[in-house]
Amino acid sequence: MKFSLFCCILIAPSLLAIPLEYNNSAWYTGLDPHLVGKRENFLIQGVTVNAIQDASGFTGQFQAVLKFNYGGESPAIGNLSTMTPYDFNSDGVVSTLQASDLFFRQSGVIRYGVPLVEHGGPGDVNGKPVGDGVFDEGDLYYISNGIQTMTSNQFLPSASNPNYFGSGRTVWLTSTTAGPQALQSGTTQIQFNGPCTDVFCPLAEYTVTINMNAAALEGSQWYSFLMGISDGSITPYFTGSACGNDLLDPTAVPEPSTWALFSLGLLVFAARCRN
Repeated sequence: MKFSLFCCILIAPSLLAIPLEYNNSAWYTGLDPHLVGKRENFLIQGVTVNAIQDASGFTGQFQAVLKFNYGGESPAIGNLSTMTPYDFNSDGVVSTLQASDLFFRQSGVIRYGVPLVEHGGPGDVNGKPVGDGVFDEGDLYYISNGIQTMTSNQFLPSASNPNYFGSGRTVWLTSTTAGPQALQSGTTQIQFNGPCTDVFCPLAEYTVTINMNAAALEGSQWYSFLMGISDGSITPYFTGSACGNDLLDPTAVPEPSTWALFSLGLLVFAARCRN
């Protein structure tokens, strides 16, 4: 009995450490009035986040996978995929659009940001200042003091038609200092999975994978981030591009598939403990 209990204690963390998947509900239902595509192969499909654990707890590894569609027929990352800058002409107003940063909410407030591509100042984009510091792709930044956020309105030309973008949405990190310090360094990897021409795309056209790894010391800010990802109190926030379209902003409710796996893990855990 003691041995069984000991085994249960060891396996519990690994059973509960299941990646959480957040899909774009507005993308599926077309409820977003600013959504350009309104079909299931348009831009951001979903985000999976995982604070990886083993029998001892958090390993210090974190992974986020963003699933994108509408990358065009070519495997080149660009065009409306927004991973590389492109110009968008709306009513004669030309905007340079770029990939948005992946953000994370905590207690209803955007607290963290991860650039998918390197960006920043000093300088202007669309005639708007983008701050003094450069943000490295794949790094995690805590939003406070000199590290702030930009909205789509602050990024786009002032004459942009609000009917063509998600007004007021958070799209980019910005800094009042030349060298913004990351909370944790990381890497990004872009993989093209092939074009999808159907209305429903079971496999995203391409994925962006973010990986980080550092010692998970209890009481540290990194440990708190991992804990929030694991328990669902920190959730992803992402718009497809710096114009703020195609919003993914879940309310801490993982997908049914996540809960199914979670429930299965609990059942296995209970069965092993009983034995």
